[in-house]
Amino acid sequence: MFKTFLQLLYPKLCFACQEPLFSSEEFICTTCRIELSRIKLVENTPNWVRAKFDGLIDFEHANAFFHFMPGSRVQQLMHQIKYKGASDLGIFLGVWAGSALKKSHFYDEVTCLVAIPLHPKRLQERGYNQAEVIAKGLANALSIPLYTQVLKRISQSNSLIGLNRAARYEELENVFEVTDAAKIRGSHVLIIDDTLTTGATFLAAAQKIRAAGATKVSFFALAALK
Repeated sequence: MFKTFLQLLYPKLCFACQEPLFSSEEFICTTCRIELSRIKLVENTPNWVRAKFDGLIDFEHANAFFHFMPGSRVQQLMHQIKYKGASDLGIFLGVWAGSALKKSHFYDEVTCLVAIPLHPKRLQERGYNQAEVIAKGLANALSIPLYTQVLKRISQSNSLIGLNRAARYEELENVFEVTDAAKIRGSHVLIIDDTLTTGATFLAAAQKIRAAGATKVSFFALAALK
């Protein structure tokens, strides 16, 4: 009874639209779950997400769960995860995305997950790595191990805002380092990040992971900007 009373006074709100949630809903209301802009997960079909990497690196698959658009509810979700401390939301969305990926089957051959790391200083400021919490949800849904100590960010990059893909890649080329190559040698690594824009961050990480002995790499972002 007291819990119900508190819910009336301080209702839980949908992270996407800020409307009150029903007691049966968690994190996101049913309406938003239906209406959030999703990217169709289709195996071996050329798409605009894959096109960000074609011809730049040898990779298996590339996809994202949400279509990121400025001012959208998807942007609101990503903002909550990245800047408002909503790590549990990140795990929840990772599980949702992972469940969809499991049904699509085109990541069946992946042997491990690696999240794009934050620089230690940024990690200390934020308290958690948003890509890692999303990856935790994915790993849980896919039943694939997540390696959190394999890839390290060894330097901070300058702001990437306004830079094209080539300039972003040049800025990011040497910010990552593989610290435990034995974990990924001979593996098909799925690299995870929260948001995909030009693909430069994924490319910089993938180059290091391939050089460390991974035989295959694939990419997945929770949201992607077209």
